[in-house]
Amino acid sequence: MSAADALSKSPDPARRQTRRAFRGLLAARLLGALADGAMLPFIVLWAHETGGLSGASAGMLFLALAFGELAGGLAGGVLADRVGHRRMLLISTIGMAAGYSSLFLVHHAVLALVAFLTAGIFEAAFHPTIAALIADLHQGQDLHHAYGMTRVAASLGSIAGPIVGAAAVSFSLSCVFAVAGILLLGAVLAVFLAVPPDRAIEPAQPEAEPDHVPGGLMQVLRDRRLLLLVVGGGLLSITFTWWEADGLVLLNRLHAMGTSAFAALFAVDAAATVLFQMPISRWARDRSTARLLFAGAALQGVGLAGLAAAGAGYPALVAAVLLISFGMMLAGPATSAFVSRHAPPGRSATYQAALSTTQDIGTAIGPTSGLAIGRIGPPALVWLLALPLSLIAGLATAKASGPLASGQTAGAARTRC
Repeated sequence: MSAADALSKSPDPARRQTRRAFRGLLAARLLGALADGAMLPFIVLWAHETGGLSGASAGMLFLALAFGELAGGLAGGVLADRVGHRRMLLISTIGMAAGYSSLFLVHHAVLALVAFLTAGIFEAAFHPTIAALIADLHQGQDLHHAYGMTRVAASLGSIAGPIVGAAAVSFSLSCVFAVAGILLLGAVLAVFLAVPPDRAIEPAQPEAEPDHVPGGLMQVLRDRRLLLLVVGGGLLSITFTWWEADGLVLLNRLHAMGTSAFAALFAVDAAATVLFQMPISRWARDRSTARLLFAGAALQGVGLAGLAAAGAGYPALVAAVLLISFGMMLAGPATSAFVSRHAPPGRSATYQAALSTTQDIGTAIGPTSGLAIGRIGPPALVWLLALPLSLIAGLATAKASGPLASGQTAGAARTRC
């Protein structure tokens, strides 16, 4: 039975509750992206003028944030499965709001690093817990559509966030953190008012045997499918970070451009997601997950390789970015939906947290490795190398989401229906 049929036969109050809860999650994701987008363009400037960090040391704020996310990632997912997804989402969002808004008053380097570290720890649980709650609310093929809508909400926040941040900075640099805190408190309010307790949106699941459900890290190591997804996703994240973090430096050696022109490419990516994610999600919902993941990785690789043609002019860069964007539109929702279906009962947030570590892998390895490759060879080598690596990643993720091998049980890839 499809989710649409199930909803049509369910009482109207239950149907309204599901829709209301999902809208609350979309609002929380949008407000979280708005807060991120408002802060990110001004963090380094704030660090130099107010935060007590000068020169390259301002980058330590991003390192503290990434370390907090990496340290709290799997632990946040495991904790969410134990204390409840809604409760953990409220805790993590409040923690992010407190961490970022405290920077409105902070004027010391050590305190700034502590605030970013704390916010990163809470943010590590924010994204996987939203993904787990989406899985609690949706079934089967509707998962792909729901995760697609979440990406659209995040992209809208990415587009509008810098505009909100620029308005805040017109008062003072520190105001951007106060605004981010207010936006995140709005996300708290949206979740609190719209999302009911876990027991109201997900039937009680049988307790798994402790011997068969280890902690977050061991869960990744023992589940071959999840491990392949993390390895393949981490490789894709590394190559994407070459573009996201190192792109301006590397591309300037092929085609001179200013920071505004480079930032406009990210606006192109976000706008494409807003316009095309939902049509692509509707088209993809009946397609093979393995094929979607391989096609998405391949498109991202071709797009990154296309950046080697930057010397042909700015239109070539726009075309390459659109290919990268379409690749992510195919692979992103499909990966999240597969992980939600594959997770054992009561472990959806743990599995989503494991998946989110792919971003941490990219943040930790990508920027340094991209610049290192650019030093030992021509800049085009970085982009051309991204294609075979993306294809390898696509093969790994397609293998992970392919049909069950002989002897495996259907319970290893549970379908929520």
